[in-house]
Amino acid sequence: MRDGIDDSGDEVTVSMELSGPYDDVLGKLRPAESGAGSLRPLVADLETLLDTVRRTDGGTRSVIAEQLPAETAADFDPEAVVDALQVLERYDLVVLDGNTWRPGPRLEE
Repeated sequence: MRDGIDDSGDEVTVSMELSGPYDDVLGKLRPAESGAGSLRPLVADLETLLDTVRRTDGGTRSVIAEQLPAETAADFDPEAVVDALQVLERYDLVVLDGNTWRPGPRLEE
């Protein structure tokens, strides 16, 4: 190995020095905020919605909306619940049985 490069080509060793005010250095070490970070509230709300459907073993849009905890990022009225459930239905996470939303095949695995 020479100059930090493994002759096999599988490993590289890099060293560097960062100096400056603590917050500036920490800012350089912190991972850049990706687009996925901005989706965290959405993902958390959808997980909460799925947990509610699972916990109640399904229900109408109104029942599910009433059972959602207050800490969701979005305000879920019955219409918003249907909008979100229709997206989840595309992924087989919930199914509509008459007017009742139930856990889908992927939740039952």
